[in-house]
Amino acid sequence: MNTVKGRVIQEEREFDQGYVAEVELLAGSNTQMIGIANQIICNDTTFELPVYLVETGKKEGTYRLLINTSDYPEEKRGQFVEHLRIDEFKLAVEEDPYFELHHDCQKMLILIDQSALFDSLADIDFLALKNIEFNVFVKAKEKDPVMDYLQHKHGDHIVSISSFSDEDIQSILDKQLMGTKLFISGSWTMVRDVKEIAYAAGFTDEEIQTKEIGEKEEKVYCVKCYKFSKKTKSNDLTCEHCKTVLDVSEHYSKTLDAYLGYIHVD
Repeated sequence: MNTVKGRVIQEEREFDQGYVAEVELLAGSNTQMIGIANQIICNDTTFELPVYLVETGKKEGTYRLLINTSDYPEEKRGQFVEHLRIDEFKLAVEEDPYFELHHDCQKMLILIDQSALFDSLADIDFLALKNIEFNVFVKAKEKDPVMDYLQHKHGDHIVSISSFSDEDIQSILDKQLMGTKLFISGSWTMVRDVKEIAYAAGFTDEEIQTKEIGEKEEKVYCVKCYKFSKKTKSNDLTCEHCKTVLDVSEHYSKTLDAYLGYIHVD
């Protein structure tokens, strides 16, 4: 982990989801591929926010700062941005644990839903900086300013699609060449479903990276009716479908992506 200090030298964009600016480091250095932090300090005020720091490839010591402000209400977001505009900032950055560039990566295929769009900007910037071929497919229900920003920067490399159905994903994966790696990010359900399609298309765990967004909704598999119920904190539950009382096992089935629920015996 490295502590860096810096200042904004040029704002790029401000979205409801976040803030993007070019910054100059005044002290410390970022030795990570993609530096991340969970807070940023401006004028002794700490803001708890996901922060990303990526080289710009321009002048030495200049980086792109990306901050996810989606959890802040509009007024608080405005106050934070004003701090950044006039004050120096301090970050304790470490390596992004979700994104890794393999030495043999010829191309990166990124599959994300709208919830992961802003947090993927740093990864896309890094690939562009390193001249790695990439394509990004985004499942977007509506027009998104972040999507417009990406398409303006990277053109046809950014594609909006209406669904991540088996047929849609299979069609995309079938066109990929050997050496292509996958990065999948979005809700837990979306990541799981797309990953299964990728396995079926011949991709291995070594070729797939994932980043899940939000809390995982854990499930219990009923051994009586073979359907799923939402897991609770209790050791037993009533199946949502057949109403059988189940004892929730500690055994997690990777195949079912669920805990096993056995019929309760008094």
